[in-house]
Amino acid sequence: MPKMLVMGGSLGGLGAAVALRHVGCHVDVLERGAHHEEGRGAGIVVQPDLLALTRLTGGAPLAMTTCSSRRYLDASGKVTQEMPMAQEFTSWGAIYAALRQGVPDAHYHADCEVTGIDSHAAGVRVTTAQGRDVKADGLVIADGSRSRGRDWLDVPFQSDYAGYIAWRGVIEEADVDADLARFFEDRFTFGETKSGGHILCYLIPGAGRAVERGQRRLNWVWYQTIPVGPDLSALLTDKDGRAHTSSIAPGDLSAASRRYLQDRAKNELPAPFADLIDATQDPFIQAITDLAASTMTHGRACLLGDAAFVVRPHTAGATAKAAADAMTLASLLRDTPDDMPQVLADYDRLRLRAGQQMSGYGVQLGQRSVAT
Repeated sequence: MPKMLVMGGSLGGLGAAVALRHVGCHVDVLERGAHHEEGRGAGIVVQPDLLALTRLTGGAPLAMTTCSSRRYLDASGKVTQEMPMAQEFTSWGAIYAALRQGVPDAHYHADCEVTGIDSHAAGVRVTTAQGRDVKADGLVIADGSRSRGRDWLDVPFQSDYAGYIAWRGVIEEADVDADLARFFEDRFTFGETKSGGHILCYLIPGAGRAVERGQRRLNWVWYQTIPVGPDLSALLTDKDGRAHTSSIAPGDLSAASRRYLQDRAKNELPAPFADLIDATQDPFIQAITDLAASTMTHGRACLLGDAAFVVRPHTAGATAKAAADAMTLASLLRDTPDDMPQVLADYDRLRLRAGQQMSGYGVQLGQRSVAT
């Protein structure tokens, strides 16, 4: 089986390594960071492709919470609709833990920054800041939406701000008023806002991937229209005065942005959601962006996950899309291990179409659910 390198050791890269190892490839993961923290990673709706990938590790199952119904509130807080709908939820940290157990430490190289890629017909050669020069049969570029690997290979892509942001927050269930926690328990709750758009909330695993009552976390997302201009620039300036282009991490939001969020919540949202935001210590912000590469392959390298397509969060499918990328590549290599050019041509054909379809679907959902 081919020797493969994976650039990026987060969810996409780990998923690629797990899938490729499962079909017998020799895989090394090159991660520029020293380590990843579980932190208070945002919630993720569990999809079948993600579950299938995590099961390939043969280790402990993915930690998940569940709900039995979906509920909709109007801006006054009145329940307008509720229906039975079982769903499963998890978190970034839980997925990372599940996938990381499928990659031996000897093949996960942290603090290993890639500084150059030579992708040609016969293979790939990767150089690192530590002076390593690594050769392989193929390279998976899974280093996220701001991919350096994609830029080094000069893969054409388009990236556009969608015209709105997502406020996000995660709060310990134990830190929420008991009545408020019960209000959101066992439901995927959506709320309308007075000026259009919506907010949502569901429970996810807590510290140590705990899923017991009282030890979980409440995860909320609020979509708000903010045109390009001074207001957006101000919100994307962190507590230290640094300007960001796409997001500000938990703990880095400025005091002014935090006040803006709380004031708007009190005026715009159903009371349970406003109370939830008020109780959240470290909310964060993400500018919603559409990113699409024109191809997913270059020589012996391929793009995976957000390095190729960033889809809108309404799809609840970005992590599952990366998982499907990984499993498709692994399946093709299993079937045709001695013809890497054909494998990558098939991968490009299959996953480029899938990325385009999901990206278009996300745009449609955004147009219907967020006032712009």
